[in-house]
Amino acid sequence: MMARLCVLLCASIVVFCGYPVEVRAEEVTDQGVPFMTISPNVQDTAYFATGGPPPDYNRMVDGNNESTHDTWEGDNGIVNAWLYDGFGLQFPEGINGIQRLEWDLQVFVDGGWYDTLYEPVVVQVTTDPRFAAYALTPGTYPGEDGLWMTVPYCHDYPANVWGAAQDYPGVPADSTTFVFEMDFSDTIYGIRIIGDGGGVAGADGTGFVAVEELRIWTGDPTSRATAVWPPHNAEDVPVETTDLVWLPAQEGGETDPNIVGHYVYLGTDPNGVRISGSAPLPVDTVSFSPTLLKDTTYYWRVDEVLDDGAVLRGYIYSFQTERTLPDIEVQPEDTFATTGHDAVFRVIATDPLGGTLGYQWYYDGDGVPGGEVLLTDGPNYSGTATEELTLRETDASDEGYYFCIVDNGIPVATRMARFIEGRLVAHWTMDGDPNDVANGYGGAAIGEPVYESGKLGEAIRFDGINDYVTLPGGFEDFSAGLTVALWARPTSTANWARFIDLANGPSADNILFARGGTSNDLVLEIYKGGTGGAVWGPGLLELNVWQMLAATVDSAGNVTLYKNGVRRTIGVTNRPGILWRNSCFIGRSNWDGDGLYAGSMDDIRLYNYPLTPQEIADLYLLAPDVEYACVEPVPFDMNNDCRMDLGDFAILAELWMQCGRYPTCVTEVP
Repeated sequence: MMARLCVLLCASIVVFCGYPVEVRAEEVTDQGVPFMTISPNVQDTAYFATGGPPPDYNRMVDGNNESTHDTWEGDNGIVNAWLYDGFGLQFPEGINGIQRLEWDLQVFVDGGWYDTLYEPVVVQVTTDPRFAAYALTPGTYPGEDGLWMTVPYCHDYPANVWGAAQDYPGVPADSTTFVFEMDFSDTIYGIRIIGDGGGVAGADGTGFVAVEELRIWTGDPTSRATAVWPPHNAEDVPVETTDLVWLPAQEGGETDPNIVGHYVYLGTDPNGVRISGSAPLPVDTVSFSPTLLKDTTYYWRVDEVLDDGAVLRGYIYSFQTERTLPDIEVQPEDTFATTGHDAVFRVIATDPLGGTLGYQWYYDGDGVPGGEVLLTDGPNYSGTATEELTLRETDASDEGYYFCIVDNGIPVATRMARFIEGRLVAHWTMDGDPNDVANGYGGAAIGEPVYESGKLGEAIRFDGINDYVTLPGGFEDFSAGLTVALWARPTSTANWARFIDLANGPSADNILFARGGTSNDLVLEIYKGGTGGAVWGPGLLELNVWQMLAATVDSAGNVTLYKNGVRRTIGVTNRPGILWRNSCFIGRSNWDGDGLYAGSMDDIRLYNYPLTPQEIADLYLLAPDVEYACVEPVPFDMNNDCRMDLGDFAILAELWMQCGRYPTCVTEVP
């Protein structure tokens, strides 16, 4: 049995779904020239590596203009040469009216699995004749990204295929055929598929799926029943007076003589139920009167019954009936605030009937419906009956979920938005011991680390041989983001030496702050399960020098790396999962092959929210020997004191009239 998934990627173009049917179409595969990226043979199979649970497995990042090129994000977000990012056909003469793509899938190595439920593939075409003239060279991807446009499709894929040790759709049989149907009438000169599915692999962490034998068909869109009313994506369709009206499949401008009747399907998902009865409607019937509900999106299609008993499946169309419910345009978002500061939730809604909306905010401690408390204005809240709710001078007692009932006579609830108190989760001062002075995360020193004079009081010094600190379990909730900040004076470039590693083992929901390999790069990486996402700060680490290092991560995974109070690098990582972490260290990795940290650390802080750039700079200024943070570079600052003054002028004066011109000032070229 085939499952049916309708992916509506472009609302302005008719989209249809269905099983492979008797489409009156012409296969034009042999008119195209195949290509793919990097592969040593453009005529050969396209391979895609897998890795990581959905939806975090390898994915295609599609470039959308001529300066933003396609990249494939593999393990750790790194673009790997063996992750091929696309394949397709070039049509030098152009083709019209593509209707259907097919390709075969094969599984290699560990048996990585294929899944487009979470990350559908992207099908793109180009209507630019320049592409027809491109020479297809193995190892390169032809054409600028600005030539391509995404087209909508519907997808048939095998259901009930499971990996040996997985609970996700996977490991289809070799040569499984995948069918993608679409309706694009313009002339195209190329078609490509990017972002082919991946997923959990086998024991060594890498499985491969391969795509081969790409096939393409063109055809006449009117060879199936097409909608007349309501048009596709129509809105505010009246429920009392609307009939479904269609044009039967055509042949030569007339109704196909092979059609003997119609079946009408309607429902609130693309796989609508038959509403026209068990017997087909007469061939001359071109409309049907359904019972419709307001505030509902419907999908419908008409199947044609042919004289030989075959059924010609129609396109799927959708429409929205007239609206009466309040329309929630902007939902309240999760937020945080530090103790004593206000927090705000807001909703934006409109009334389709043109009336006045009422608002009422509620609190729910655990986010489970049924325990809500109606809020009223007072010392703790304001705006409880308006679009904007303010939590005043928040503290930990305000943590929980908030939602609003928007009412125009018919109540509609917003999503539950969470409030988190932003706080210092742990603070290891290292003043004679690894205890936490903020909460209960006091550590235990392993080996014989030494306590010595540091940047703020004492610091802990690790020998890089057997010294580290083990921490208790916890560190479970960083939904609002996080900040890690510390002073460090490393004395070696031990491989992947950790400042801090909070996890459940290797590749197990790690939050790590470390040296990148044996380089001088600073790395912040968060794992979602076993899939990492690293942000690198090239060259930020120095040996035998005290430096303040910090990283902030917001609720969306946006990362900023800091050195000495100054922003240095930005990037994106995973959002950390909410779970208990019980393998947590300072100075040690969760991977046995990584080196131990050698050098000193001081004043290690962990917050459950992202500090602002000013707050990071203020942390830097806590060190008694620090006068300023140079947050804005100054032009002509010759002596690196973050200001332009007479000292810089003196340096310039020393260089005045120096000349390096040959042959005027220099007689020999070194």
